[in-house]
Parts: sequence; structure tokens; C-alpha cells
Amino acid sequence: MENFEIKLSTEKQFDEIWHIFHDVVQEADTYPYPPDIKKEEAKKLWYTADSQVYIAYIKGTPVATRYIRPNKVGLGSHIANTGVMIDKNYRGHGLGRKMMEFAIDEAKNLGYKAIQLNLVVSTNIASITICKTTGFEIIGKIPNAFHYKQKKYVDAYVMYKELN
Repeated sequence: MENFEIKLSTEKQFDEIWHIFHDVVQEADTYPYPPDIKKEEAKKLWYTADSQVYIAYIKGTPVATRYIRPNKVGLGSHIANTGVMIDKNYRGHGLGRKMMEFAIDEAKNLGYKAIQLNLVVSTNIASITICKTTGFEIIGKIPNAFHYKQKKYVDAYVMYKELN
């Protein structure tokens, strides 16, 4: 991707990605956040005290955001959790894969030993494909864990990758 860069961000930059966050949660098909979430609440969820949050830019335009944080505190903090949101106008062009490859490399650089994804919605085929082709395995299925588009319940997966 031409003029593509990923930068570490602070919560002061949330305005740059609010439109991405808002659009993704309103679609109600990948994240469990309420579709009518308020901006300040969204910022607190994305920029937690233990998160590293990144913004991806193409030609200076924010196109995606990703967090990396410990999946659990204390004795479980060596395993990362990560999430990504991509601007709907930039999906389907390899950005999801690029963001996952970045997360894997960055989690290693941050000293994590593995990544666990806690709620990968079973209908999110693009995400599941990216995860599997970058070395993640489905290690569990949670029946009816996600209220898909607020119409029906679908399964979700727990996915895991060791970072050797």
C-alpha cells in the first residue's frame, strides 16, 4: 500500500478514529459494544490504561485502528489480546491482513508470548480467514455468544497463536 504507516497513538487522537469505531459498532456484526455507544464511553473502552493503541494511515488519512493489551492481569499478562477496526471504505484490499501481521510483530516486540482473541464472531469469515492464515487456531467455541445485528444469536470462537 502506497504511503501506508502505522503509528502509536494516545487517547487525545480518538477523534481521528471515532468515525471508524462508530461505523463498526453500528454494523453490530463483529464487536459486542452497543451500537448506540457514546463517544466518551467508546474512548475508554479502546484506550484502556494497559493498551497500546495504533492508528493506520494511508496518505495521512486514518483508515484503521488496533489495540494490543494484556489478555489478563498479573500471571496471565504475558498473553496479549488485540482488536482491530477498519474504515468501511478501505475493507477488502488487504488492510486486515496487514494490521494482523503488524499486531503479531508488535506483540512480540512488546514481550508477549502469545495472542488470544476472545470473541471472533463465527459469521466474520474475513477475520477468521486472516487469523487462520497467520497462524491462529480455534481453541474454543462459545455457542450463541454474539447477538448478530441484534436479530439472531451466532457462535463465537476463541482463537490463539503462540509467538515463538
